[in-house]
This record gives sequence, structure tokens and C-alpha cells, in this order.
Amino acid sequence: MKWTVSSTKLVDTAADLLVYPVFQIEGEADFKPLLKAIGGGKSLAAALDGSGFTAKAESLLPFPGPGTKAPWILVVGAGDTEDFGLDQLRKIAAQAARRALQMKVGRVLVAVPEAKRLGFDDSTFSRCWVEGAEMGLSPVGKLKTAKEKALNPKTWKLLADPKRAAALRKGVAEGSSLAAGCLFARALVNEPPNILTPVAMASRARAMARNEGLKVKVLNVAQMKKLNMGGILGVGQGSTNPPRLIELKYTGPGRAKRPHIALVGKGVTFDSGGISLKPGAGMDLMKSDMGGAAAVLGAALIVARLKLPVDLTVLVPAAENMPDGNAVRPADVITMANGKTVEILNTDAEGRLILADALWYASKGKPDYIIDTATLTGACVVALGKHFAGLMGNSGELIDTIKQAGGETFERVWHLPLVDEHKAIMKGNWGDLKNIGGGREGGALTAAAFLSAFVEEETAWAHIDIAGPSYTESPTATSSKGGTGFGARLLARAVQILAD
Repeated sequence: MKWTVSSTKLVDTAADLLVYPVFQIEGEADFKPLLKAIGGGKSLAAALDGSGFTAKAESLLPFPGPGTKAPWILVVGAGDTEDFGLDQLRKIAAQAARRALQMKVGRVLVAVPEAKRLGFDDSTFSRCWVEGAEMGLSPVGKLKTAKEKALNPKTWKLLADPKRAAALRKGVAEGSSLAAGCLFARALVNEPPNILTPVAMASRARAMARNEGLKVKVLNVAQMKKLNMGGILGVGQGSTNPPRLIELKYTGPGRAKRPHIALVGKGVTFDSGGISLKPGAGMDLMKSDMGGAAAVLGAALIVARLKLPVDLTVLVPAAENMPDGNAVRPADVITMANGKTVEILNTDAEGRLILADALWYASKGKPDYIIDTATLTGACVVALGKHFAGLMGNSGELIDTIKQAGGETFERVWHLPLVDEHKAIMKGNWGDLKNIGGGREGGALTAAAFLSAFVEEETAWAHIDIAGPSYTESPTATSSKGGTGFGARLLARAVQILAD
């Protein structure tokens, strides 16, 4: 979609659809600003008042557009101003975009509400509106042979006073970049595993990197063997699709001393569980076990487009976990890249093994901050459900930054404890470590404790378990069924805060 900002008169601006947000006053729709803007008379006022439309958040009321150059007006309920927040704004933008799609319109004009109605600045409004509209129309079903033909709303114009134009344009640029990263992540998660193998993921990452001006390096099996990456190689050795370690680098503009941030994302392109085979029911969802990889790649795209003043390293250990005769077995002991030995008690606890080697590799670069993200444990879903990611780490500053970023993007996180007792549980009998803790208690916490053994103690590090919110089986206001792209905007915003 193409986004522009205009300061022309509303009634003189040509469009196929005029979208007008309407707020509530004491539970009733406040149509006065709309009627004033379009010069509506008593008959229109009476018709609107008699429509039963109360401007409840996300409600819609389309009607023919009198007094404007748009044949249709779509009133979007914004709810009460006291309850109007950033995610509510994204949701109403998404609802408006979907209705525009149903109405088969090509040009959409959005009347930006008066500044006094908003609890935030204009750049925030346009950023969130663009995010919501773009994410609400994310495509699905590209592999279907029978495709529905629809006229997507291709051009969007935000209309406001000339003094507000610069801020609105800034927000549009940010929102477009954030949405692009999220949609890139969604597209990766939604790919079937016979298409998105580890090698194919490396190809997708390479293409994106070249597009966005990032440097890319992909380590193959022979190169990982030289680095003794027993975790990535061990998980991948049961598959005919060989593993890869993908590395992207971004060098930001500005001052000589920029923060160096490393993002690491779990890229298990399909997780059968290996020898510790998963139940058949729901195993198809395990194509999404590379949601962490998708998130960090999407974040890299956003950081590059926003030209943030940071140095960024993105690492994706990519492997397929399969149960053939060459697969790792329960009771095997493998040696990791940092020299530690790990006893495999359950081959379905594979994500931490590939992340461990990648975290060690990231630590070699001496970054100021490391953030890893992964669809790591079902235990985190049990603890927090589908709407929060678990957050653990060793740095209060980094934890607070990610919490702030989660609040602003509505990719919410919940801080969970990581203590010495969890680390003690992960000590092995036959190796330095074991890959699962004892029993069912605190599975997300012991997984993070395992990962902590592969990060330098002096490096600020955080781990985000996105097993719950990375995939949805029911459409939401801003996401179709499938991959949500969770984490791409969260990580990019965290990087942006650290850059400041």
C-alpha cells in the first residue's frame, strides 16, 4: 500500500472511500466533528442519530458520502477518548482496512482526528494507523490455486491541518517499516516446511539482506564442524535437510560509538520432536517452530529501514528436527561450541541446543546486549497463555527496555524469574549440563537457565519465550490465522530505545 499525507480540504479531496473516526461522549457517538467537516445538514444528522451507531470501539457504519468527493463514508467507532490507546488505534485501522477491501475500493482517505482528541502525538497516530491497516490486510493462502480477485486499497491518504503534516509523515515512515518487518516474519512462519527448509530460510534471509543493504554470511555443516557446534549439528543430523547458521550484520549511521546489539532467533523449520516423537495431533503446527528466527529477521528489516544508529548482528541457527537412524538419541552426550558437554534426555528439547551455539557465537563479537527469542517451551504457554511472551535475563536495564517496547507495540512480555536454583537443576549427571530439568515444574525457567550457561556473564542478555503469541489458530483484528509475526516490532522497538 502507498501512504501519503495531505492538507487539502476534506470535501475537495477525491477518494473512493472516506474513513472518519468518531469518538463517544457518555456512551453516544459524537457526530458533530464529522457533520461540520462535510457540511452535513439536519437530515443527515437525524439519519446518523437514528442509525443506532454508538461509536463503540471497532464498530463500523458505511453510508453514501454527501458533500464530499468520496462516494462512500465509513464511520469507524473509536470508543471513549479515555480508553483510546495505541493498540485500540491499530485495531480500528485494521477494521477499516478490511471493510475497504470488502468494498473493493482503491483510494482511501483517512480524516485524522483533532489533536485534542488524541492522548498522544500525531506521529504516534499515523505510525499505529499504518501498522494496523497493513497488518490487518496481511495476505494468506498464496499457495491456493483458485485465488479470489479483490481490489486491495492501494493508496491511503491521511488528511490533517498543514501544521501536523511533518509529524504525520514521520509516523507513516515508521509504521510502514514496522509493518513490513512484521509481515515478513508472518510470511516465513506460514511457509510449509517442505518449502522453508533451513537452506531455503538462509536464501530468504540473504535476499532480504541484499534488499535492505545488510551484510550476510551463511555457515554450512563443514564450517560449523570447525567451530564444534554440536548443538546445531546434533539437532540437524537426523534430517536430510542440512542445518545452517545465518548471520546478518547492519552498521548504523551517526556517531562512532554506537551500541552493538545481537539478536538470536530459534530457527527449527519443522520440529517432529526427533526420537522423542511428538503426538500426531497438532504436529502440523510445528512448522511454526522457527517463529523466533522470523522475528529477528523481521526486526533486522525494520532496523535497516529506520536507519537506526546501532550496530546490529542477527543470528539464526536453522535446523530441522527429524527422527531418522542418524538422529541424536536420549542418553547421547554432545559437545557444544563453548566446550561444555550436554546430556540429551529428551530430543524434543532441541531449541535450546541450537540457540546455545548461536549465543556463544554472538558472545564472541562482544556485543553490549544480546536478546534471543524462541518458540521454546510449552511450559511458557501453560504459564502465560497465548497473549504474553515470557521474559527472563540477567540485566534489569535490558528487561525494562523490552517491557517498555512490549507496552508500546502491544507485543506484551511478562518478566519471569531466573535464579541460581534454576541453573542448579540443569547440571548434568553424565555431562556438564542436561537439556531438560527434572519434572514438569518451571520448564520455561529451566530452559532459560540452560541458555544462560552460553552467554558471557558480563554481557547484558535477555531471553524471550514466544511460544504462546507467535501463532494464532483464530483470526484477530490485526492478524489472520497462522503466524502473527510476534517479536519483530517488539525487538525493533527495543533496539530503537537502546539506540537512544
